[in-house]
Amino acid sequence: MHKRISIYILTLCSCLLVFTSSCKKEITQEIIYDNIIYGVDTVAVYASANEKDRLKTPLQYISSLYSNLYFSSIPSNELDNLVIYRLSLGDKNLVNEMIVNAMLADPAVAGDLPSDEDMRSDPEDFIETTYLRFYLRTPTEYEKYGLKEIIDNDVDITVKEVYRAFLLSNEYSFY
Repeated sequence: MHKRISIYILTLCSCLLVFTSSCKKEITQEIIYDNIIYGVDTVAVYASANEKDRLKTPLQYISSLYSNLYFSSIPSNELDNLVIYRLSLGDKNLVNEMIVNAMLADPAVAGDLPSDEDMRSDPEDFIETTYLRFYLRTPTEYEKYGLKEIIDNDVDITVKEVYRAFLLSNEYSFY
């Protein structure tokens, strides 16, 4: 009997030894970053203004206006206030003009605007970047010529006035 117990204990110990010292598969979790999103959306560049056929909602208009001038997304509470303000008044063009003027007068925006000297020193580049920034398309040759003539011939025109014209245009209201 004593022999049986020793064999039993020996078998039990060897089983425990085998199970506890056996190979264990190491589990690792590998994270693959193949599509990292940085919050930058790809934006389609339109070939012409004719491709824009959908009117922006008040929310879209104010959001795009803010992001084009401040280079950041608009805080939700400010967006809500501006949308309510825009919807509460009947003359939408007047409200849009008031919002644009207030944003252009903000020192945070004014500091990021190109200078009038930069606009006059390289009008072709200014025109190209302004069209891409606000209309998401390149200007036609006629548009380049027309705006360049205005910049060259009118010494009183400023960057703010050009931006105001772009932001209040009918084309800016569409996407």
